[in-house]
Amino acid sequence: MAEKKDAKPREDAELAKTAKSKKPAKSKKLEKELKPKEEKAQAKKIEPAIPVIDHFNVIKFVLMTEKSIQNIEKENKLVFIVNRKATKKQISDAVRSAFNTATASVRTSIDQKGRKKAFVRFAKAGEAGDIAVRLGII
Repeated sequence: MAEKKDAKPREDAELAKTAKSKKPAKSKKLEKELKPKEEKAQAKKIEPAIPVIDHFNVIKFVLMTEKSIQNIEKENKLVFIVNRKATKKQISDAVRSAFNTATASVRTSIDQKGRKKAFVRFAKAGEAGDIAVRLGII
């Protein structure tokens, strides 16, 4: 009879070890932690970087340096300093509505001062020069 009593505690100890080694409890905790994050990700709405109210929110000013004047003459481009959060599409729309001309391309870069430069190429040949004359730059 002593052997039967000893056998039961060993079996109980083995069952306890196997019960501890099971991982469903942890996976339930992980599921609970992931659900709120997934809900937050689904609840996020993508909003535009800048609400386009008018083109003056996007374009700050025209940059006039020797190099930008060369761009006007050789490449039919104007250089604008724009809002840092503005996208290329918003910049193109702002230039189109401000100057009533079609744009061919927009390239952007951020300079060492932290300003965002937009290099806007116009569709018509000589259009950048005409706009520069209208603005009184050249």
